[in-house]
Amino acid sequence: MGELRCRACVVACIDFRLDKALRRFLVVRGLDKDGADVVRVAGVSLSLAQPDKKWQRDFVLGQLIASHALHQIREIYLVNHEDCGAYGLECVPDSEEERARHWKDLGEAKKLVVREIPGVEVLTYFLHLDGRAEQVG
Repeated sequence: MGELRCRACVVACIDFRLDKALRRFLVVRGLDKDGADVVRVAGVSLSLAQPDKKWQRDFVLGQLIASHALHQIREIYLVNHEDCGAYGLECVPDSEEERARHWKDLGEAKKLVVREIPGVEVLTYFLHLDGRAEQVG
């Protein structure tokens, strides 16, 4: 059995509207070739920065820790997206309020992951439903 290594773990929302954009995201960054574990969870950084229940944070961190332990990942991508139902911001889509909340939560989530999994690069992105990806931070 060969080595089970991949470059990254990508955490993206479960929202089905992201399927095509997420595939493109992986290809543009070469993660389709270098290998990436992909975890889909509602709210992504919300689950880390401001979970409703402790188990939400524990679940996402557990998946990241498992990816690191099993596949020696070097990068973690936290990918939020516009009009996320977990955030309940559909009443203000594409607003500065929505943007500010995602940026804040992605920053907090990144700090948490860096603290819990030292030595792994954490990259944060905001994915638009049209497929555009903005790096945050």
